[in-house]
Amino acid sequence: VGLRNEKTDEYHLYLTNLARESYSAPDIAQLYRARWEVELLFKELKSRFGLDEIKTTDGYIIEALIIMSAISLMMSRVIVDELRSLEARQREGEAAADADSSASRLPRRRCSLAVERHAHLIQLYLMVELGYGLPDLDELLLWASRNPNPHRDRLREQVERGEFGFDRY
Repeated sequence: VGLRNEKTDEYHLYLTNLARESYSAPDIAQLYRARWEVELLFKELKSRFGLDEIKTTDGYIIEALIIMSAISLMMSRVIVDELRSLEARQREGEAAADADSSASRLPRRRCSLAVERHAHLIQLYLMVELGYGLPDLDELLLWASRNPNPHRDRLREQVERGEFGFDRY
């Protein structure tokens, strides 16, 4: 199916097995745009949320990870949309209008990475906004610093005791 872009006077060609009588060329183009958005969504979920590195075969865990990643992505998108809206309002309020005033200076991916990078601060602000107290910093750092496996020997100690043989065959 071929469709000419009126603005650029270029043709977009789509390969499909959809019945010609069931779908018009603009319908097929719209379906491909929607599919492309889904592809980009999964690409972002895999690259930013590690969905391509799931180390389990448990279906429930996989489903939970996908759902949590999707929720995180949606929250990120809401925050990014708010940032872009705030930026647009700030630019409207500026007296000097530059030539590029209509274009957002906040690319979605860059904003999304900033949200990811500062997620811990966003969580703290939300806690305060919702009336929760901030965690005790000393206790939090102690908890995060503790060895989760104190019963396990460190590798160096095992090597020093000769528990590993490095003989070559």
